Amino acid sequence: IIKVMEALVYPFLVSIILFYVYETDFFVQYVKLFGLSRVFGIKEYEKHSESMGDTYWEWLVFEKKTFLRKLASCPFCSGFWLNVATYYLHENIGVLIVSMWISLFLYLTLKLIMKKCYE
Repeated sequence: IIKVMEALVYPFLVSIILFYVYETDFFVQYVKLFGLSRVFGIKEYEKHSESMGDTYWEWLVFEKKTFLRKLASCPFCSGFWLNVATYYLHENIGVLIVSMWISLFLYLTLKLIMKKCYE
């Protein structure tokens, strides 16, 4: 039962990471806190955000369309790679597949709940 509980922790962790990074201003605020605004172009993003209202991830792709930027701006892609990273902890393909589906379901559920809260 410990192995099952341990395997269930990772989908919850992945979904929470995805939610905070893509649905809140978490990333931008922490970049500012750690003084990395220049590295991540936060000042340019904030100027753009005042007029357009885009998220940081939308702005990132808008500014320059590269494969890595598109990959970083996609919560489903990031979720996939985070789940692949957890696969190395278990080395079980079944756990990987279940983890991907559960984390996606939890992320979309959190997103729906927040959308309903602000309607």
